[in-house]
Amino acid sequence: MRRAWKLSLSGSFLLAGMSLEFVMSEIQRIDFVKLKRPRSPNTFLMAPDGLCKDARTDVVSPVYHSSAAKLRQELLRVIIAQPRVSHSFKDDVDLYDDFVIRSFLFSFPDLIAVQFLGQKGGKSTLAIYSRSVYGRSDMGVNRARAMGWIKALGKSIEPISA
Repeated sequence: MRRAWKLSLSGSFLLAGMSLEFVMSEIQRIDFVKLKRPRSPNTFLMAPDGLCKDARTDVVSPVYHSSAAKLRQELLRVIIAQPRVSHSFKDDVDLYDDFVIRSFLFSFPDLIAVQFLGQKGGKSTLAIYSRSVYGRSDMGVNRARAMGWIKALGKSIEPISA
């Protein structure tokens, strides 16, 4: 599903004493099953085999011996501890979250969607779609971020398959 963006003016972009700020609003939720990735190499997709019908995954998601709710709780703890992160949307029923993470130097936004999926036998997995808003290439930042989160998550909930 495509993300729809509206830019609105609201006051602070410093240029010759004038201020102008672009605020992103009306971000649509990602439907991992129907996801179509852009041709640009500035995205990263981790998902279980077969979840994304129209998109190639970069990495198959690990499976954890944990409920999806517990997996979400632990990964949220990891993500929220990161600098420049805002939790822009959450759905506690469907175990879905959106985040905006801003780059250090220029505060460029990257968008991350995470869906937690329960499986039989008390197991769970997740899907992560991380993408840059600006630029054609992200120099591997989206992949490195997501893989770092998975590594940190593994310290509290060890994966049973990788």
